[in-house]
Amino acid sequence: MRFHYRMAYIILNLIAKLLFGLVARGGERVPMTGGVIIASNHISYYDPPVVGCGVPREMHYLAKEELFKNPVFGAVIRSYNAIPLKRSVGDMGAFRKAVRLIKQGRAVLMFPEGTRSLSGKFLKPKAGVGMIGVLTQAPIVPVYLEGTNSLGAAFLRRRRLRVSCAEPVIPSDFKGETGDEREQYQKVTDEVMRRIASLAKENQEAR
Repeated sequence: MRFHYRMAYIILNLIAKLLFGLVARGGERVPMTGGVIIASNHISYYDPPVVGCGVPREMHYLAKEELFKNPVFGAVIRSYNAIPLKRSVGDMGAFRKAVRLIKQGRAVLMFPEGTRSLSGKFLKPKAGVGMIGVLTQAPIVPVYLEGTNSLGAAFLRRRRLRVSCAEPVIPSDFKGETGDEREQYQKVTDEVMRRIASLAKENQEAR
């Protein structure tokens, strides 16, 4: 980790644990070297930094381009590896940059659902995570995130922030029955979401 990222990582972890009861599990499942995709459910604008608290690697992440309109805020999130993403169109430039970073051995955070779930329930995943996983042949670490959509309740300890990592999904383990690459992309994405749902169930049973 670069120095300023490591300092933010330490400070945010301290705040999240002391004030919001952060529980982070499975960080040891994240490969510490080589390209990797971190794939999380998405329920709040606070998700990237909270996922970052549970992942012991410096991450890059896709963020909607509207967040960069404020030049000061845009400069800050760029310094912490945010990549502008045009959501209204298929932004292949942002995806190509994510692929390039992964091939360079970096970690990139993605949200398979493509947008925030306002209800907290899982949305139908898009195939983008599977596509980038297949193109880069990088492992994909499924992450279940809980509590960022109700920080007030977490602050009062009525619930906790939780970040849980599952064993990585290996894209080459999944092939489309027809040889269609798009089928393979969806199979990989569906397996990532299945493991995220399994983590959610484990967290519920552990309470």
